[in-house]
Amino acid sequence: MGGKPTLDWTRRRKIALGAARGLVYLHEQCDPKIIHRDIKASNVLLDEYFEAVVADFGLVKLLDHGESHAVTAVRGTMGRIPPEYLMTGQTSEKTDVYGFGFLLIELITGRKTMELHEDEYQEGGILDWVNY
Repeated sequence: MGGKPTLDWTRRRKIALGAARGLVYLHEQCDPKIIHRDIKASNVLLDEYFEAVVADFGLVKLLDHGESHAVTAVRGTMGRIPPEYLMTGQTSEKTDVYGFGFLLIELITGRKTMELHEDEYQEGGILDWVNY
């Protein structure tokens, strides 16, 4: 753990911006707009130059630009699904932004957001640590 980080800050920033650009493209430039519903590190692919590409479109919902949300069966990675989506079944761009927040936490801390360590923030792992 005391060694050099796998990703320096320049690369982390580049990954975050690339993923953000991908979401902007899906939400604002595609017609119909695409709601990914499962934004997470394993669904952001990197090329040899650390350019990020959003991948794995198995859970997408398509929305016309005039629509604010879709009601659907809740899908995604448990622990990363927004509470309001779990309660109402309504998905929107906000669902992807919530997942992108988890991705940012992982990029900044270098840790998985759901990882738990013995005697560490027993209520929710890294999320409790971030709130602390």
